[in-house]
Amino acid sequence: MNNDLLKIAFISLFLFLTACGGSSDSSTEVTDSSAIDGSDDTSDNDDTNDSSDDDAQNDEAGIDVDATLFLTGENVSIDTVSCTLMNGTQTLCYEITSKHTAEEHDMGPWCPETIYDTAEEGGLWFDKGEINDLDGAFIENLATYYDDPGFKMYEDDGTVRRMETAEECAEGADPNIEDKYTNMCAQCLPEWVSTQVTYLIPITPIKQDEPVELSDGPTLEVAGVDYGPSVRGLAFNGVRFDHPADIDIILAGYQIAPVDDAGGHVNNSLGYHYHGDTGMTTRIEQSDSHAAMIGYALDGFGLYAKLDDNGNEAEDLDECRGHSDDTRGYHYHVLSLESNEFLDCFYGAWAE
Repeated sequence: MNNDLLKIAFISLFLFLTACGGSSDSSTEVTDSSAIDGSDDTSDNDDTNDSSDDDAQNDEAGIDVDATLFLTGENVSIDTVSCTLMNGTQTLCYEITSKHTAEEHDMGPWCPETIYDTAEEGGLWFDKGEINDLDGAFIENLATYYDDPGFKMYEDDGTVRRMETAEECAEGADPNIEDKYTNMCAQCLPEWVSTQVTYLIPITPIKQDEPVELSDGPTLEVAGVDYGPSVRGLAFNGVRFDHPADIDIILAGYQIAPVDDAGGHVNNSLGYHYHGDTGMTTRIEQSDSHAAMIGYALDGFGLYAKLDDNGNEAEDLDECRGHSDDTRGYHYHVLSLESNEFLDCFYGAWAE
């Protein structure tokens, strides 16, 4: 692997670990927790929806966001605010402030300590359309798995080379990285990062006539394309459903950046976030065997699991993986973790 490719790889990995969200996201990082009053003001929704672009809207109805489904408390707070959507509609949004902390499941583990560790000591690695337990044996056999002898992510005594401190996590993603951070399992622990991010989600979603392609993050965007947000939505615990991981760039630096069994991991700027649905977050089961609800997309439409209670996938999904029914209105069904994607376009208008 030449030095130019390695340099590009680490610059891109730095972006991946420190800026998983694109600049077009309806989110704001808050560093002073006293700026959020923690109130749960969700009762001010009225029927006022002033649209300046009615011709571009679709009559297919969505269901209002139910703020009571979120796990509000120390890590998540919700207020009702005025907002303007990307199509010019002035309406009301829920302002959801999150510390990106999962309460209903453990965060981690990610990288095993030795090549002798079992799957319980490691997380998951998704590539080639499959999910692998990141146990010690998988680390030991990376060179075979990728048919690349450049992989050797462990010492002669079997110790896995992994990020062990917050300093290593930061330096390991620096564009001017030292050689010692190649062939390393990349992990940042939740206690190393303190974050608070605010998101706007329209209370009453508005479906547009045409979909908008979502950003896949800074390393995968194509110049000249007008993308939508990189954040797909929020789980009920307030943790964000993020854009795809740039697996090729990570591998080019001879690194692995695993997720835990819930499909999440941590970066330096946003803290914990999800790259896939594995069924471990809070789920709202449906009485008609429809797939469970797992959160809300950033455009206000509901996010549901890929499969229903009988293990079947809906057959009438549009290009954004959405469809409508009388109970849930228009809503999306996410892909599973091995796809490295939740969904790649919105039909709804998000808040700017």
